[in-house]
Amino acid sequence: MLGAFPSNDGRGYVLRRILRRGVRYGRQFLGGELGLISSIVPTVVELYKDFFPEVEKHQTTAQEVIADEEKAFGTTLQRGIER
Repeated sequence: MLGAFPSNDGRGYVLRRILRRGVRYGRQFLGGELGLISSIVPTVVELYKDFFPEVEKHQTTAQEVIADEEKAFGTTLQRGIER
């Protein structure tokens, strides 16, 4: 069983806000491109797999969900910039 997924309500909304804040911070202050957060998933899994074995089992799913959220937020940011 996986934990929360980004959504518009409850813990999913909190997760979405945290991910989007990380994406914005990465772009604004670190000069990172879209995909920065999803690209560090393997490193995070490697660091935490001994404490949380399930992260290794669900690495691919987590990376895909994070990449999708980054892409969606990138589109939202681009629309805001164009206005």
